[in-house]
Amino acid sequence: MTAASQLGEIVEQLHREGQTVMNLARAGQAPGPWQLYPNEYGIFDERTRYQFYYHSHGAGREEDGHFHTVKLFDDHTVHLVGISMAETGWPQALFTVNLWATGDVYESAETVRRYARNFQIDERRGPARLVRFVNLLFRAFLPEIERLQDEKIAALSSHRLAHPNRDPFRDRSLEVLSRVAIDVRQRPAAVVETVR
Repeated sequence: MTAASQLGEIVEQLHREGQTVMNLARAGQAPGPWQLYPNEYGIFDERTRYQFYYHSHGAGREEDGHFHTVKLFDDHTVHLVGISMAETGWPQALFTVNLWATGDVYESAETVRRYARNFQIDERRGPARLVRFVNLLFRAFLPEIERLQDEKIAALSSHRLAHPNRDPFRDRSLEVLSRVAIDVRQRPAAVVETVR
């Protein structure tokens, strides 16, 4: 069974229960803009040093909210990819953000791709289906996640050419650096990595 089909099963099972992965992340808390779920530390695996958390920016967006996935170090963090969620509970897009949006340290595209390939959080660190959902997304959409890293670098380079006197990492007009729409239900089986 592919990672994408397992992702679909999780979303559909939650739907039958009247739930979503966002509900699991909020753990019964009322949704509020900019609040981190399930808490300010999200879900963190001390062994692998990976983390994710959920939040929303409030009304007027074309999403319920999004997950941020991160690799943590003692003195910095590296943002891997954001997972935009539709109100229906299905993931709808993946994206990368500028350093000012997350307070991260810059890493090369190859380094971030390596972190993405190794992303894994122990399912005992939070609600098992929620953690499994995020883990599976990295398996099912790894080619897109890796490609977004190159597109992020290209966006930064284009910004430098267009605005040579502005630091692209601090420019608040430059938030989302790369984005791709995804559809778990339409994922061709031939390009989906099977779960390890």
